[in-house]
Amino acid sequence: MKGRILLFDAASCTGCLSCVTACSMHHVDAVSPASARIHIEFDPFVNRWPAVYCRQCTAAPCAKACPVEAIRLDERGEYWYVDYERCIGCMLCIDACPLGAMFYDPHHDQVIKCDTCGGEPACVKVCATQALVWGDASDRSLYRKQKGRR
Repeated sequence: MKGRILLFDAASCTGCLSCVTACSMHHVDAVSPASARIHIEFDPFVNRWPAVYCRQCTAAPCAKACPVEAIRLDERGEYWYVDYERCIGCMLCIDACPLGAMFYDPHHDQVIKCDTCGGEPACVKVCATQALVWGDASDRSLYRKQKGRR
């Protein structure tokens, strides 16, 4: 399994959107939900705030769908990112993502996805309820903790 993983616990999320704000500030230096790589959506049927973000799939359907190989794995093999020097804006990656975690940023006219902020997720740092956790993927206690809260 890969080194680190971003986990989300919907039961702990209050929907404050601090993670969305921190993400957009990190990437575009502005409060812009449309430019955030994590989206929080309210589910009124269960009173939860599910997060939509890239889970850094091993197989990466978005990368496979890209005709110019613009979605690339970083040098350490820990996260996928969009290489904007290569990206042609075809948006095939958006359709290919089974989680709906590839987004289109209309303010910057480009596709975006979580790149874990290069291994230091800004969203985790501001999550007051610890609904977002960044940890070692091999640490089974992280998964039990998340599963136990549901």
